[in-house]
Amino acid sequence: MARPHVSGFLDKFVRPLVAGGELHIGAPIPTPDVDRWESELPHASVELVAVDDARTSVLSTLVVRPPALVLERDDLALAAGLHNALFLVHPRAERWSVSDRQRRRIIDNALSLVSQPLTRSRTRVMARHALLHNLFHLKRNDIVVSWWTGRARFQGQKPSARLTAWPSVRRVREDITVVDFDELLAVPDTAPIVATLLRRTPLTQLLDSHPGAPPLHWEDAVFLLRDAELARAIAYRLVPDVQPREQVVGPARLAAAFEQMLERAPEEADVRAVTAFLVHLSALYALGEIHLREINAKSPLISTVLAAEAAGQRPRGLTTLFALPGALATVDPRLATPPGIESIPALAARWRIHRAQTAELLSDAVIDALAQRLRRHLKGERRDPSEVVALPTRETESRT
Repeated sequence: MARPHVSGFLDKFVRPLVAGGELHIGAPIPTPDVDRWESELPHASVELVAVDDARTSVLSTLVVRPPALVLERDDLALAAGLHNALFLVHPRAERWSVSDRQRRRIIDNALSLVSQPLTRSRTRVMARHALLHNLFHLKRNDIVVSWWTGRARFQGQKPSARLTAWPSVRRVREDITVVDFDELLAVPDTAPIVATLLRRTPLTQLLDSHPGAPPLHWEDAVFLLRDAELARAIAYRLVPDVQPREQVVGPARLAAAFEQMLERAPEEADVRAVTAFLVHLSALYALGEIHLREINAKSPLISTVLAAEAAGQRPRGLTTLFALPGALATVDPRLATPPGIESIPALAARWRIHRAQTAELLSDAVIDALAQRLRRHLKGERRDPSEVVALPTRETESRT
């Protein structure tokens, strides 16, 4: 039996994973095949260029100048691990008589493939996101075809033309069921693989998510907030121009991850970076309302998402998101208001209205409790910039 070549994997799985299209799932990919494929990459230049062009196209909506991308072994390993995870939920896995022991071996192999080293390289982080940006949107169409004498079920496959011919005469009917992330990659066999995979692509977790996905681990992703261009792209993606309840879903998810971060022992600089970013997202909500007909009117968004009658429907983290500026005002006022707001009078007015309205809808106990948690982490006194850059005096020179 001929060994599979990397060109086939790139063309039938990696390229549609990046650019969209049908993913072809084959037999599980062992680690030795990935090692061999690395040496075969120079002989698959057509497929390789197609994949890297697709990844560059994905990044062109995030940064002005996407970096030059070259598919490497760790990219192949991540894609192969995802492929093996999808094999576990593929209908053919049952037909191929995969035993429980074999499934365990496939799971272990997939975990090994996706356990690539974490990276903080800007280029590698963006390359991994471009490869896996569709992860939360993978789905399978299951089709049931019924006709006058019987029915057939096709899972992730198109029915044959023979079965759908003469639809009016044979009374052919097609019922399509969409199987999404919950049933594909959030089941017990695949969930550990996906959780490990997502830690390798923190930019994907910041930009997108799914209710069934594992929570973000801020310590893995906070370094991205120190890249101004990427942080700006993340913020704008998180606050889309949609209905109020949909606008707060992404930021609330990150605020919920921030709550978990406060339960651990993160670096104070990391806590400051995340709090500043979440406060900036709150400022974007205010910025979106500076053109209201009545500048002093209450915020329609806050009235909708923080209404008392909708308290039971609030997504986790939403209360922390809106309470954070008020809590920071008593802990570290420098973080409570994004810099530059006062330079835009209309924005400053909306910001004050947002803060007053939030304090009115959330109890003082909620804000005080959050402030208490923040005090455990925001302890250090930051030096004045003039002290940091001051030239040494003669006394200090003589001491040295």
